[in-house]
This record gives sequence, C-alpha cells and structure tokens, in this order.
Amino acid sequence: MKLNVRFPLWLKILAAALIVQLLVLFALGYSTVTLFNRTLSKQNQVRVNELRPLLNANLSNALFQRDLAGIHTLLSNVQRDEGISYLWLVDEDGKFVASAGDVPAEIKAGQHRARADIALSEVMDNMLPIEIDGTRYGTLHFGLSTKLAERAQRYLLEQGFLVASITELVAFLLLLVMSIWLTRHLRQLATASQSLAAGDLHIKLPVDTEDEVGQLNAAFNAMAESLQQRIGDLQDAEVRQRDALAYVREEEARLVALLSAMTMGIVFVDNAGRVIYCNPAFEQIWQIQDREQIIGQSAMSLLEDSNAALVNPAHFSEHVARTMRPGSGMTEFEIEMADGRLVTHATRSVLADDGQVMGSLWIFEDVTRERQTAAQLVYLAERDALTGLYNRRSFENALVQIFSKARHEQQGALLFIDLDGFKYINDTFGHRAGDAILIRVSGVISALVRQGEVLYRLGGDEFAILLPNVSDVDAQVLAARIVNAVAQIPFRFEERDLRLTSSVGIALYPAHANDSDQLVARADAAMYQAKQAGKNSWRSYQADLDSSREMVLRMEWNQRIDRALEEHLFELHFQGVYIVATGKLSHCEVLIRMRDRPDSTEYIMPSHFIGVAEQSGQILAIDRWVLTQSLKMLAERPELPALAVNLSGRSLDDPGLIGFIAEQLELSQVDHHRLMFEITETAALSDLQDAQRFIEALREMGCGVSLDDFGNGFSSFAYLKYLNANMLKIDGLFIQNICNELDNQLFVKAIVDVARGLGKTTVAECVENRDVFDMVKKLGVDMVQGYYFDQPGTDIGSSSKPLRSV
Repeated sequence: MKLNVRFPLWLKILAAALIVQLLVLFALGYSTVTLFNRTLSKQNQVRVNELRPLLNANLSNALFQRDLAGIHTLLSNVQRDEGISYLWLVDEDGKFVASAGDVPAEIKAGQHRARADIALSEVMDNMLPIEIDGTRYGTLHFGLSTKLAERAQRYLLEQGFLVASITELVAFLLLLVMSIWLTRHLRQLATASQSLAAGDLHIKLPVDTEDEVGQLNAAFNAMAESLQQRIGDLQDAEVRQRDALAYVREEEARLVALLSAMTMGIVFVDNAGRVIYCNPAFEQIWQIQDREQIIGQSAMSLLEDSNAALVNPAHFSEHVARTMRPGSGMTEFEIEMADGRLVTHATRSVLADDGQVMGSLWIFEDVTRERQTAAQLVYLAERDALTGLYNRRSFENALVQIFSKARHEQQGALLFIDLDGFKYINDTFGHRAGDAILIRVSGVISALVRQGEVLYRLGGDEFAILLPNVSDVDAQVLAARIVNAVAQIPFRFEERDLRLTSSVGIALYPAHANDSDQLVARADAAMYQAKQAGKNSWRSYQADLDSSREMVLRMEWNQRIDRALEEHLFELHFQGVYIVATGKLSHCEVLIRMRDRPDSTEYIMPSHFIGVAEQSGQILAIDRWVLTQSLKMLAERPELPALAVNLSGRSLDDPGLIGFIAEQLELSQVDHHRLMFEITETAALSDLQDAQRFIEALREMGCGVSLDDFGNGFSSFAYLKYLNANMLKIDGLFIQNICNELDNQLFVKAIVDVARGLGKTTVAECVENRDVFDMVKKLGVDMVQGYYFDQPGTDIGSSSKPLRSV
C-alpha cells in the first residue's frame, strides 16, 4: 500500500542537509579512529623496537648463565616499570623459564604460535627471540598494555561525539531557519497557485528581488494575468457561443414555425436526391400520410408513391429528373393534379459557404384558388359588377385599339343607349328596382348583339355597343331593334305595371370621328338628339343639331352657377361616416347643394351642375367656397367632428390651391386633423405625379386624404402604393347589391385586404339597409356611410338614426 505522505520542501532540505552532515561526521569520526589506531600501533611498535635490544641484552646473559633469580627479578622490574602486562620466557626448547604479570592461558599452553603485532583485547602480544651472537637461547613473550591508549581513544571519542552533537544541533537550527527562510517565497507561490487553482484570478505575488525567486514570482504574475485574460476570453467566447446557440435555436424555431405555417410546400433535397426536410404543407399538397418515412427517402420515389394523382405523370417525372441534374439552377414548372388542383413547382440551388452546391430547395404551391381569384379579379376589372357586361374601362381600351394605327382604316359604329325615365323609377322605387331594370335591359340587349359586337355598361343607365365593320344601315337596324325590344319589356313594382323606353345615338367612324374622344362625344350628342326628338327613338349623329343645343345648355348652366356663387345659393349638407366596430361618428362628408332662388325649398343635386362647372373651370371657385365655409363652421363649433371636403380633378391642377388651404387653416386656427379631403380615384390616376405631390402636401399639413369612388378602375391597385392616402372609399356601385353579388363581395374583400396591408382605412358608402351593413362588416370594412344611418342634412347629426344597431 502506497502512502501519499507529503513533506514540505523546507523539511526535505533540512533532512537532506542533516543526512549529509551526519555522513560527513561519520566519515570524519571513522577516519579519526582509524588514524588514531594506526598512530597507536606505530607508537607500540616503536616501543617494542626500543624494548627489544634492551630485553635481549639483559636476558640473553642471564638466560645463558641460567640465572633464574636474576631473570625473574628482571622480568618483574620490566613488567612493573615499562607498562608491560605480562612476560613469559621459555628456553630454546620451549620450556618455561620465568614469567611476570598475568600471562594469558593461551600463551602458557603454547597453543598459539608466537605472533608479532597481534592485539589481544587490552594487550598487544609480542615475541622476542633471545640471542647471543646469533645463537638462540630462548624466546620471550610479552604483552604491552593498551589501557592508556583505550582511555585516550575513549576520551577522544567522547569529546568528538560531544563536539559533533553540538555542531549537529547548531547546524540543525541554522539549517531549519535557513530552509524555512529560503522556502518562504515558494510557500507564497504554492499558496498563490492554490488560490489560482481555486479560481482567484486576481492574485499577485510581490516581486521584491531580481534573483530567481523574483523572476519566478514575476513569471507567476504574468502567467496569472495571461490565464485571467484567457479565461475571460473563454468566458466571453462561451457567452457569445451560448448566445449564438440560443439565437440559432430561436431562429431555427422561428424558421420551423414559419415553414410550418406556410401554405407553400417546402422540401430540402440533398445532392443524392434524398429528402432532408419537408414542412406540413408539402405533405398536405401531395397527400402524404406517413411522415416518418419521408426523411431520407428518395424525393422522386416519394412523389411517385404519393396519393396525389397527376394528369401527366410522365411529364412531371421528366421535369424532376431535369431538376436533379447538376447545374440545373432555378426551374419552374406547373403540375396539373387529377383532382383539378394546379400546383407550381420551383427549385433553387442551395449553396454552402464555399460556393459548392449542397442540394436544392423545392417549393410547391397550390395556386388553384389564386388563379381562380386572379381570373375573377380580371373579370371584375373588365366587367360591370351588376350586369356582368364589359365596363367603361374595357370600353375605353377597345376604343384605343380601334383607333390604333394598325386598325384606323376600319369602318364601324358606336351606339350610345340611355334609358328614358330611369332616374324617376330609381328614385321612386329604390335602388333595388333600378338594379332589376338594368339587369333585365342588359339581358334583352345582349340577346340582340351579334358575334363580334360588344355591349358595354358605361355607368348608371348608360350602355354602349361597338360595331366593327358595319355600315350605317346595319347600325340603324340594330338601334331600331334595341328601341323596340326595350319598350316591350314589362316591369312591375309595388303593384304597378311600368314600361321603360330608351334613346339610342349612333356615331360612325371614321365618318363622324377620327379619335375615341370625338367618337364618344358624337354618339352621346346623337343620343341626346334622340331624346330631344321625343325619346323612345334612335338618331344618327347630325352635326347641325349638336353644337347649338349643347352651347345653349352650357351657357345656361354657367350663368346659374355664377349667380349661385354671387347670391350665396350654394348650401352645405353633411352626411356622417361611422366606425363599424364602435358605432361612433368618425367624421362627416361635406356635400354641396344648389338653389335656383333664395326662397326656393328645392335643391339642385350636384350631378346637374358639377360636370358643367368642371368644363368651364367654375369648379375651382366652388371647391374654394366649400373649403372656406367648412373651416368657418369648424372654427365656430369646436365640438364638431372632422369634415371631409370633396375636391374635383380640376382642383388638383390648381397650383395655388395648396397655398390657399394652408392660408385658410392658419386664418381659421382650426386643428389640421379636423379637415379631410376626398379625391376621386379617376382624378388621382389621371395625373399620378401631380396627385402624388398634392396628397403628400396635404398629409404634411396634417390633413387626412381619402380616395373616393375607389374601385372604378382595377388598375388603381397597382398605383395605390404610390398614393399616400390614408383612407379608401369604396365605390357604392359595389356596395348597393353586395348581398346578392358574390363578385362584389370578392372585390370588396380584395380592396379591404389590400388596404389593410398598406395600413389604410376602408369606407363603404351607399349602405342603405341592415343586410348591406352586416355584409360589409363581415368583409372587414372599417367605416360605413349611407341612408341606413342618416341622410344628408344642413346640420351634422340632425337626421341620424340611433346607432344601437351598429
């Protein structure tokens, strides 16, 4: 078993020094004793050498003479005086002669051969032949006593041990102090290292010297600082890595959530054609039931084995094979499903950081509904929402094509149709009756139109027919048939049987006109000529009847407008616009009415004089008058809500109008947010750049801007993002019969979605009953306006109904 015993360095140094010192002392003592013994041996030998001639001289004669008494006396004296322990004398035959002292038994017994320089415990035995002139008479054995030497040796050893002990003790104490003192810096370093290991990165050692210890402390401090810096960097890197990992996980979660929420099917395919990832929409589009078998499977096999049947599987397989080829890049393909769905397939290469292709992204999208909606929107853009006939925009496009250079040599005719007395029926029996008449009449006239001839509804009760490649006789025959057919249509409203007539005007091209505007004007003039002839008739354009009558009517209206401006015969009426969600009044639209005389109780509606005023330029004065009066009312009545003033298309071209508005706002001290402006969609789109600048100027002043009659032209969707209007007022044409017309519902929903996406508020006008209100509310319209809430009046809110139904 191994014991893990730790000894401090100072103790090891002390032990090593003591061991070395003990070894040195032992060697020194050993050499001293050895040297002492050698010296003693030499001294004894010298003494023996000194005694030999003396003893030989004294004993040889006595032994020769056999003087035993003299020998005995001599031996006793020598033994007593010379420090000899014993003397044993034998003759030449080895027989005992004499002795002195304590002779060892071995010597007496003669068991040992005489030896010189043999040390026996306390006696050194010596042998001396007794000779005279070379003749041997005997042998003397004597032993020199070593007690004195032993005492000297013992004394020497005792003194040496005492000195060594004192020296060792002093050395121990000195070494102890020195080892502790010398290792104090190492202890500091060890303590600092332990603190550093425990996490104290701010520890520092003092650097008081320039020796190795100072260098070691300095190196330790540098190491600690470097370690602190690196650990700090590692911690920062760890935090960044943790944050990056969290961010990546969040982004991954968002991406997965986004991909899962997408209606498009997303598939990642590697270079081997295996599926790496797919979202739920992909499974739904391809009707894949077992999700667990998708990942890692061949994309080609997966699609071929899916439950979604294709109209042309071989064609699709060829397309997929092309997309799997290296360098195929971006591809797009349409897939016809057997169940009638249309799915688009787009592929994009996925590149790694080094630019190498690591796979491809497949995007599948079920565009069936979008294609149907697009077709429906195109239909709505070209068609009249009520009758299903081509609308004014389609009519204008057709005229442009007719008078293009490629077709200007063609001959044809334009028929303008207006229903006589339609306004009376519409005002008397309501819009539902009017809509029913328009639908019935459009059906009857459509039955009379031949292939290649197109019937248009221009708006209201006005229709037009373009007849390419016909003579004037053919046009007249069709006009007569239309007049007769309309006159024979029976109508019954509120238990009353009614008949309706029509007036038809004919204009030929190029006989009567060389451009589209002129052709329309001539056909319109011919239609009025038919009305002047007693209605229920048709007329071809006659120039002599056109100009005089038109000029007279225009001059009469110009005079009436001037008189109304001078004699204050114009009057402001107001109709509220309400918030659908709360039923609260948002603002009021300012409407203008005209009196013929100051005491007249009848009003002339704007439709009778606004058109003439726009042609003559009087509309500019009317717009300024309405603006001034509206600001005056807002200044006098602070409790009133915001007012929306209508501006004509001509006013948008007035360079001084913006300055006039700013000046009037400054004079009236009215909060700019209480003043709003309504601009018709057609006026805004007629000169988009001027409209942009005008609207931006109004918004910068703080005034709200609404696009009125929005939806007349479907192209307005494309330009809507360029017009900074904050409100869209949906044309009442789409609202009046919205409960019965799915097309109108789709169109209004499209407007609401686009407006909401652009951050704009929608307003539905012509809301005349609860059903219409419920429908526009369901479609997400923000505000409503119409007779269901209040009728236009001279005082704000004077004729409004209770809003508990909102």
